[in-house]
Amino acid sequence: MTTNTLTGTSTIPYAKLTLSETNVRKTNGDTGIAALAASIAEHGLIQPLIVSAATPKKTKYAVHAGGRRWRAIGMLIEAGTLPKDYAVEVRIVDSEAAAAREISLAENLLRENMTPADEASAYRDIVASGASAEDVARRFGVTVRHVHGRLRLADLAAPIFAALSDGAITLDVAMAYGSVSDHACQIAAWERLSTSWQGDNPQAIRRAINAESLSASDPVALLVGEADYLAAGGRIERDLFAGEGAGTWLDVALAQNLAMQKLTFEAEVAQLATKLGWVKPLLTTRVSYDDTRDLSGYYPDYAQPTGEAADRIVQIEDRIDAIDDAVQDMEDAGIEDDETGTAYDALCDEREALSIELTRIAKASPIIPDEVLPTLGTFMILSPDGKPVLLDSYYAPAKPARSGQGKSSQTDTAEAGQDDAAQGDGADGHAALPRSLEEQLAKDRRDILALHVAHNPALALDLAIFSLARDHAGHWGYNDTGCSIRITDRAEPAGLRDIPASTAADDVAALRGALPDDWTQDDDSFASFLAFRALDEETRAAWLAYAVSQSLKASLASGSFANGFQSQLGAMLGIDTCQHWRPGAERFFDRLKKSQILTVLGHIDPAMPGRYATAKKGELASAATKLCAGEAIVEPAIKQRALTWVPDVMAFGDTGHDVSSDIDTDTANDTPDPAITEADDNAEGEAIADEDDVDYDRGAWQTVKADADAAGSDLAQAA
Repeated sequence: MTTNTLTGTSTIPYAKLTLSETNVRKTNGDTGIAALAASIAEHGLIQPLIVSAATPKKTKYAVHAGGRRWRAIGMLIEAGTLPKDYAVEVRIVDSEAAAAREISLAENLLRENMTPADEASAYRDIVASGASAEDVARRFGVTVRHVHGRLRLADLAAPIFAALSDGAITLDVAMAYGSVSDHACQIAAWERLSTSWQGDNPQAIRRAINAESLSASDPVALLVGEADYLAAGGRIERDLFAGEGAGTWLDVALAQNLAMQKLTFEAEVAQLATKLGWVKPLLTTRVSYDDTRDLSGYYPDYAQPTGEAADRIVQIEDRIDAIDDAVQDMEDAGIEDDETGTAYDALCDEREALSIELTRIAKASPIIPDEVLPTLGTFMILSPDGKPVLLDSYYAPAKPARSGQGKSSQTDTAEAGQDDAAQGDGADGHAALPRSLEEQLAKDRRDILALHVAHNPALALDLAIFSLARDHAGHWGYNDTGCSIRITDRAEPAGLRDIPASTAADDVAALRGALPDDWTQDDDSFASFLAFRALDEETRAAWLAYAVSQSLKASLASGSFANGFQSQLGAMLGIDTCQHWRPGAERFFDRLKKSQILTVLGHIDPAMPGRYATAKKGELASAATKLCAGEAIVEPAIKQRALTWVPDVMAFGDTGHDVSSDIDTDTANDTPDPAITEADDNAEGEAIADEDDVDYDRGAWQTVKADADAAGSDLAQAA
């Protein structure tokens, strides 16, 4: 075995050196060359190249080890930093055959890069000797930002830097701890996380660090103000490029204390102005469930805006219509998918802001009896820009649940609508619905419930007597049933414009058209009353049911139109919304954003969002409409889900009150809902594949109506 030996050090002109073909480094040869060149220019060539005489040209020398240094020197010669005849220090190997590859391999495998901890310590020592970060960056061919980052690592709290030096934590973990320079914050996060399963998770560490500090853009910081915080002894850490009003606040408890003082003062002022029983300040941007779990929601009526407010509502509605048209045009043209365009996003943001303003104006004048005000309260929270905000939601102490029953309807209403009111979520927990669409859904849901009440005289009579008697039973005129026992303004709320009537509205109108109204022709009220009394009992009962049905207000399962009483009433009747309402293009999908339509399709078939991701909004709305109407050619299971899908806010789900015991045999016979009949026919839970089995059967409903009318006659006789 031949042993390869190296001669002593000598110099060879750069022009006589060439890279050996046997050098093992074939990739990343140019990586970091600029930094290496800067180091050679500053410090010279620290380690000589290893070369051998090249064959067949003996005047040339092949570089076996040091190819990157050879490239760096060439870069300096080309830039004019070094002369063209620069003499390079080398060691010449006496055998170039197999030994050349072994020497090159040994040098590249055995060399270890400097660890981040060692590099940080070296930079710290150089800076301590008087050099600047810029000097260090220039000498070693790195960026100033890189030097600052390593200096921040060198300033880590002792146990964290020791862990980095020992290899117990990675560079990413160390950098996460170094996101703030305050050692107290670092140690607090280190003690909490270093021994936990999140000890190697940089994101978790940054969250822990942030919990020990406060961003200058945090709502709490914006409320306090930098001047007051500094005056109270607070500390602010700013990076190299941060200006006034930026940085990290290190004394979180101090900032929160100052903020609470300011917010409490604002809450006290608001309580005096509103005459409420309490206004609780919260240093958050939303009200959580825990804050309201022991409260019940109070939903007042609101006075109609007049004067400037009414004019502003008209302006907002007109502008929203214009934005909707512009957004539709952009979506049809595919502009919303253009990452370089900002007009689409700007219009969407403007529309959201206008919707919020519209809601605020509509709720500007709540009608609350003076005797009720002291029992109510609300919360004062922070806006994202640090402004105190008084919620327009009202709360009262929750009523205790009766024995054998669930929560009171008022409590149910509060819990059903609380998260929606606080977070601004819309149908199905996704982006908020447009206000006009929400209003229309509330009216559609009201018509569905009204149709069932109109076909159930027994229930209508109970509702009428209950509502009239309740005012004299200790409720001080308070009514949370959404049933006013008077013909309400059916056009309120406004809802959508120029859309076809819903199936339920048509059915209610047909029912009204079938009722005799000759008794109303006499101008004398008493004579008209006598004519009404002369009607047969069945007709009077039908008029009772219809009149009570028209007293219902628009409602939804959650949100600003939430009404727990009506939700439980519909659940008691077993109402299946999908039997009377389907989401069409004009009355639903056209009003949603493209992402919201895709979310709906995802509920029906998880594969559909990907399939329709590139479709225009108009095409998407049309496809969704056909799917939910049962007109699309899809698998039976998907078709069944599409035919039964409705937004959560439209459903009449059980809100916690056990209603099964409230339905006696007679009442159940009075209300043979087609959805219930179909459920009985499919008791084994088999999937319904035939479209005729799931479509709304108007003839079957007319049969149900006849049965209900017959039952109503018995009721009227008993009454």
